Amino acid sequence: MAVVLKTGGTTIGLANNNIIPAEDLDRSYIVYPQINQEKCVGCGRCYISCYDGGHQAMEWDEYSRTQHCNTEKCVGCLLCGHVCPVACIDLGEVRVKKGEKEHALTL
Repeated sequence: MAVVLKTGGTTIGLANNNIIPAEDLDRSYIVYPQINQEKCVGCGRCYISCYDGGHQAMEWDEYSRTQHCNTEKCVGCLLCGHVCPVACIDLGEVRVKKGEKEHALTL
């Protein structure tokens, strides 16, 4: 097993079938992050990733070491949840964009 993972072996290219062109992404809705403050350890990774990612939607209180999402700036990429070391950021509110019809979502 270690040899296969070290060399790539049969794992190379497995994700390729899941990659689609950007224009095929469903952009009719936004999924906002939901932060469990009780579980949060205040590391700030969510804030840094959002800030560095260009959206600056995650707002940070240095004194309390807590954050919240500014939904006016959030694009729903959920990068904040991917970098969280304690998995305290989950899928939250789903908002369908103006002018779009509600439909079943694949999250």
